[in-house]
Amino acid sequence: MRHPLVLGLVLFPVLLSAQQAARTVSPGMNKEQVIAALGSPVTTRAADEFTYVFYKNTCGRACGMNDLVVLRSDSVVDAIFRSPDRHYTGTSSSPAPVPPRVAARKKPRAAGEPMAMPAKSRTKPAATPPQVTRMKPGPPNDTRPSIPANEPLLRSGPPKKPAPKSP
Repeated sequence: MRHPLVLGLVLFPVLLSAQQAARTVSPGMNKEQVIAALGSPVTTRAADEFTYVFYKNTCGRACGMNDLVVLRSDSVVDAIFRSPDRHYTGTSSSPAPVPPRVAARKKPRAAGEPMAMPAKSRTKPAATPPQVTRMKPGPPNDTRPSIPANEPLLRSGPPKKPAPKSP
């Protein structure tokens, strides 16, 4: 009678770690491996060489976003998880969440008041002003351009001159 209980207690942590490992995403995984680890996504979006795979999380609206896995050329490059049961072994681009008690201590800015610079930035004044880099427009991203149903008719030749008026 004791042996099955002891065996169960020994195997429980192993089963628990296997279940948790199944909810882990690592850099370099492909989309099929992500779906095998996290299950079926809520939605998937693709833009250029990037694929964005969204998962519903446990914190709902309080988080402000779904859990997200970003793939580039079918390889995981980033993940942002708010659910405590999902983990990313790489370095996420998401900033650390701010707890509500810390966010409540910050006093709101008055309208028109500039944002305060972080203390790290205030200690060293910039020797030269930063260079402004202008972005170049990319190719249009409209995959289905609108085409007018009734195209305007074009007349050939120069416009007609009005007939001279007789006095």
